[in-house]
Parts: sequence; C-alpha cells; structure tokens
Amino acid sequence: MIDRTILAAAKLPTISLRFSPGETVYERGAQAQFVYVVVEGALCRFKMLPAGRRRILQFLFPGDGFGFEKGKQRDDTVTALTEAKVICLGKNTLLEAAKSDVRLSNLLFTAAARAAAVATEQSNALRGRKVTEQLALFLLEMDARLSKSGEIDLPMRRQHIADYFGLSMETVSRTFTAFQKARIIDFLDKPKLQRRIVIRDKRRLERFASDAADFSWGKS
Repeated sequence: MIDRTILAAAKLPTISLRFSPGETVYERGAQAQFVYVVVEGALCRFKMLPAGRRRILQFLFPGDGFGFEKGKQRDDTVTALTEAKVICLGKNTLLEAAKSDVRLSNLLFTAAARAAAVATEQSNALRGRKVTEQLALFLLEMDARLSKSGEIDLPMRRQHIADYFGLSMETVSRTFTAFQKARIIDFLDKPKLQRRIVIRDKRRLERFASDAADFSWGKS
C-alpha cells in the first residue's frame, strides 16, 4: 500500500486533486499512470459484476494509498463517497526514484508485502463468517478509523456496505436495527439516514465480532 510516508520519502512533487461525491478518480481499463494517497474525505474501490451488480473492494480514508497495480491498466474503479482530496504521483516516476534510493526501495517493498498481508487477512476475516460477525467487525473498524468524540459519521450508505460484504441492503439494515434494539449501538441522525452512530456497548459488539453473541434476534 502506497501511503503519504512513501511519497514524502520519494522527495518528488505531487499533484493535489479534489473530487465531489460520486465523482470518479479513475475507471477500470484506464491507463495506470499514477499512484494516489487520500488526504481528506472518503472514497471506495469497486468492480462491476455480471448483471450490473457491484462489489466494493475497499473503503479509502485519509492516509490510505491506492492505484498501484502491477499492470498497465486499472483493475478496478475508484469514486468519491464524500468531498475528497487526494495527492498523486506518476507511478513510473516513483519506480525510477526507487532504483537510486535504497530507503525508498525498501519502503516500497515493505508496503507491497503489507498490502498482500492485509488482503489475505481481510479475505480470511470475511470467509465463512456470520452476518452479525461481519457487521460487528465493520463497525469496530469504522470506530477505530472514523470515531470523533465517541461518534462515527459513516461516509457510506447502507447499499455501499451491502456491496462490500455481498449482502442485501435489507440484511444490513435488519442487522443494524437488531444491534440498536439490543442497545449495542444507537443512531444520532434522522431515521432514514442512520449514518451517525454511537457505540453504546463496545464489549458486546466485540463479542459479536468473535461470534460470542448472547441474544436472540427476534423480529426486526
């Protein structure tokens, strides 16, 4: 994963770009000329599946890097979820700089190894898990990355979350409602939005993430 530390170590000029919600950074099949790092806002990487379905591969937040495919063309599409600012640098420029800079070369190697480990870890984390485990893990990750003063402002809609896990939006909503009824989480905005969340009982949410649930769903 290319991050801001690596771009800073390259000591090369970067370009700053801004995107509005729904705006595309690049599409699948485009020339893979640049690598990017998120400075502000949130974006998502996704692939389109047969029958017009979408699979979100990753949510991107400040400090996250993306766009470092090995090939010459993009493997996926990246769009902004919110107002977003990214910095970018030519991929070939970065690689050329690494040839004469041992520290930068080591940073790139370490980043590539870390990205591979994270991808494997995420795949293993999702495979075979129950819906309650998946969404509990998701909320805990969002809490770790986005929480301010104990509140989480989710930049993504329910459909984005559903497309990330390969679930239906109804399943995501039903699970979040069950967490709310169990007083594990609460929503601080309008019922139709439910994107401002506070975790009321983190210990129980962690138990769900490890499949140590202690209540029956009942009716939602």
